[in-house]
Amino acid sequence: MTIRAVLFDLGHTLWDIGPQRGALERAYSDLRVTLAARLGRDDLPPAADFQAAVRDVLHEASETYFTNGEHVDQPPSWTWVDLGCRALGIELARALLVEITPPLFATEIDSLVCDEGTREAVADLHDRGYRLGCITNTLADTAAIRTMLHIHGMAELMESVVVSADEGWRKPHRSLFDKAMRELDVTPPESLFVGDSPLHDVGGAKAAGMRAVLTRQYVARPIDGFEPQPDAIIDHVRELPDVIRRLDAR
Repeated sequence: MTIRAVLFDLGHTLWDIGPQRGALERAYSDLRVTLAARLGRDDLPPAADFQAAVRDVLHEASETYFTNGEHVDQPPSWTWVDLGCRALGIELARALLVEITPPLFATEIDSLVCDEGTREAVADLHDRGYRLGCITNTLADTAAIRTMLHIHGMAELMESVVVSADEGWRKPHRSLFDKAMRELDVTPPESLFVGDSPLHDVGGAKAAGMRAVLTRQYVARPIDGFEPQPDAIIDHVRELPDVIRRLDAR
């Protein structure tokens, strides 16, 4: 069946993450100011302590939630901030946690780096008539991801934006792929997924019945021992039209 839709991972696929130049530190400084005002307290720990506490919580959970494919449920992002604050002896109401969390996980907005020709290659696929979307595993919310896409001129190209932080699941969970295909009105055989992770991207897409391309544009991950194997491997998204022609011809 002919490919009609191309879906992308984001981090290490359409862009890389450069130095944040103090953005994270500023976000936690703002967090402390907000909490001091809301709680009426002037004895809160330094901003660096909040940052370290949340970092430690995420590090402890990294193997369970962020690196393997066995635990694909994703707790709300405020969960990690809650645990970090509790480690400092501070308990916050859920509504306040929901309010203060998004800026902490959106600090990459101004530090993303797109390779030359990436936006143009994605736009070329759009101009060729392919329906486009993206599926990303992240702690940032959909609003932050849409802002990132807008900054790099791709927001108007993406008809579907599926974000794990707002879905409660992470790739390779099939529900994320199924949602994107529903929004693009395509079937799995008509869909191609492009990502850098053999497990989350290739494995997840193939399990959903899609064809999958592994990209090495920003990072080259080993694929030995991984099943299923990708249908193709590329070094830049500009190679996709040729890849699609070959896959359609099979």
